[in-house]
Amino acid sequence: MLNENSLIRSTIRKLLEQTEEGHRLKRDLLKCTIKLVLEEATHVPDTLTRIRILPLVSVVGQRDKVIRPLHSNAVLVLYVKFLPRENMTTYQNLKTLATMIKGLPGVKIVSILSIDGRTVTHQGQKIVI
Repeated sequence: MLNENSLIRSTIRKLLEQTEEGHRLKRDLLKCTIKLVLEEATHVPDTLTRIRILPLVSVVGQRDKVIRPLHSNAVLVLYVKFLPRENMTTYQNLKTLATMIKGLPGVKIVSILSIDGRTVTHQGQKIVI
């Protein structure tokens, strides 16, 4: 019985060490709120799908309804959870993400509104791509 308990403790300790070292992400996911200005005819579900398949992106969802003024650009506010690259600053990661999103069909302007619930700026200016 004593050997069995010792074996169980040892096994649990090894599993916990493995979980802490090898199977955890080195950085936490960042959650940012982004405003997109889209061309009038852009299909929002397709845009969200395209964002979901970008490298680094984990989760994408709409914050509010799409604003579609008559004969004008659509405005979409969404949240994106992504895994930042280790060798880049937060600003560089946000700029990379925004640039990738702007490269998608129908996306005209990408504005980073907040990150992890806090308003974000770079050198006192909003981050707009």
